[in-house]
Amino acid sequence: MTSPIQFSRKPYTVTYRKDGETHKIRRRPPPKLHDMLPTDVVQLTRKKNDDYLEGEEFTIKGINPRHPNTIQIEDEDGNATFVSHYDLNLEEKRGLRNGVDPRDLPEQNRYLLWP
Repeated sequence: MTSPIQFSRKPYTVTYRKDGETHKIRRRPPPKLHDMLPTDVVQLTRKKNDDYLEGEEFTIKGINPRHPNTIQIEDEDGNATFVSHYDLNLEEKRGLRNGVDPRDLPEQNRYLLWP
């Protein structure tokens, strides 16, 4: 099983109205510049407001495929906000990566390795 979220760079069409005329433009999502996935635990490196302080840990609630570098984080009370990936540090990988459960990765089982 692969990751449940695919970040495709396939172009899409946006239709909007301006001055009574319908316009269509073609857009392409930017490349994903981080290794974070939903359900991972991240730490905020810069204060956003009084509810989201620097150094606190949050869970990633979601990542929009069309804006993969803006991440929605959620606190333990269920409140959510959007933050740039530059303002986050990945603390714990919990999401499925390439079909491998993060608990099965060697770095998670260091206590099993011989000295």
